[in-house]
Amino acid sequence: MQHVLILSTKRINIPEGDFIPLIISLIEEKEMEVDYFGIEINNTEDYFDEQMKLKINSTSFITIHFACDRIDYNSYTDKDVLNFTIDLLHYKEEKEIKADDKDIQIIIDISLKFCNELLQINGR
Repeated sequence: MQHVLILSTKRINIPEGDFIPLIISLIEEKEMEVDYFGIEINNTEDYFDEQMKLKINSTSFITIHFACDRIDYNSYTDKDVLNFTIDLLHYKEEKEIKADDKDIQIIIDISLKFCNELLQINGR
């Protein structure tokens, strides 16, 4: 099953280079918020309501796509999700990363077994 995690922070200029340390640093400095943790979104209009559209220009978004078994999203606190995110980003497998001047998108090829283990460590 495909899942997506969307984090946000005040708008930053994304530097060229290795994005993973930047994201981890923002999480550790409590500069990131969990905006969405759920099933893969097929259409961004399903996620971005009018209020979000107003927020877009002043916000940087980090979107992470990954596969895992069924997740009970409501059983995880934001702290659990952020810890899970750090673990995912430390995962050594291949990541497809796309970035523009303010947003980063990451697709992580992770084994279902490893994903499920990370979820158990970081929550329920």
